[in-house]
Amino acid sequence: MIRMAAIAALTIFLPALAEARQHRAAAPNLTPAARPAPPPAPPPWDDEDDGEDVSTPHLPGMIARGRSNRDAVADDDDDDFEEQYDGKVRIFKLNRERFRERWAKMKDRLRHRMSRDGEDEQDFDSTAQARGRGGATLPVKGPVTFRLHAQAGDVEVTQSDRQQVSLTLNDAPPEDVALYAYGDRIEASFRGRRQLRRGKLHVELPRGSRVDLTSMSGDVSVQKLAGEVRIRTMSGDVKLAQVGKADVQTISGDTHIEEAGGPVRLHTVSGHGVVSTTGAAPQLEFQSASGNLDWSGVCGRDCHLSAETVSGDLHLAVDPRSSFELSYTAHSGELRDELNLTVKHTPKRKHGQSGGWLEATYGKGEGVIEADAFSGNLVVKKK
Repeated sequence: MIRMAAIAALTIFLPALAEARQHRAAAPNLTPAARPAPPPAPPPWDDEDDGEDVSTPHLPGMIARGRSNRDAVADDDDDDFEEQYDGKVRIFKLNRERFRERWAKMKDRLRHRMSRDGEDEQDFDSTAQARGRGGATLPVKGPVTFRLHAQAGDVEVTQSDRQQVSLTLNDAPPEDVALYAYGDRIEASFRGRRQLRRGKLHVELPRGSRVDLTSMSGDVSVQKLAGEVRIRTMSGDVKLAQVGKADVQTISGDTHIEEAGGPVRLHTVSGHGVVSTTGAAPQLEFQSASGNLDWSGVCGRDCHLSAETVSGDLHLAVDPRSSFELSYTAHSGELRDELNLTVKHTPKRKHGQSGGWLEATYGKGEGVIEADAFSGNLVVKKK
């Protein structure tokens, strides 16, 4: 129930953050003439591959994909709250019955997806296949896209110098395992079904390969994979290390992304997010209903960090070589500056406004950091 309320809170809290941002943009004297143009936004995220809907339900319709459509999303969910007015204050109460219906539909869609993906094998169109007992190895000609669906069980993916895809199933009774190739896409089956249901699966992929993984329950680990990593989970922890582009959506569980070398998108309902990036121009998008973010790295020219949370704190450990402009929007919360920022604007909250904001600069102000929290603090310190 707590998790459900946290998700629902986004429908009112994120529009409140947007309102504060609109007030800031409307003030003509808040943007200095010498302020550099912001770096380009991170590349768009493609949640569909090959024209087929392969994504699990997103964080239930209430985490907006971008600021441009946030108000539209909030309008669609207005009925989730009942509004009361006592003559002085408007009070919004969660319509629990309607929200139970929406939550049940979201879980049904995911179960349907997992059930569909677990149907009996249809290998007539595969270009190659390999079978084994407790494991299988399929030779390939180069990088592949490895797609896996797991109902339960842990998954560990690593990179290999060999031109092959290898699976090994541990911590479970030996069972038939198969690999199927559809061009450069590889899929796995277990006991005749396209779904992992138990044990711990170890996967080795050629250099430059991509991962598309959906999990209902269980931990996921991907190590030293230069290609794109796309993870969708209901529960369980996610750990990525030294990967390229990372796209993670999770309902519950902690996410650790270490030494990310490409753009990172992390959306979570509950759980702690820890992200470290390499290079001077990281691209990070973080959104959460309840949970903290710990980020560390360099933010220089063309860097763009965007972090939004309803409840929870944002901790930024900044390399001294960084150079960025910071904007912080909050309804209630404070900025703890351990970096000696140059504060440019700290407007006081005016009557009728839902929040306040602050703008500051570090170094030459070449990158951009945007931090929005409805109720939560921002801590900026040296790495």
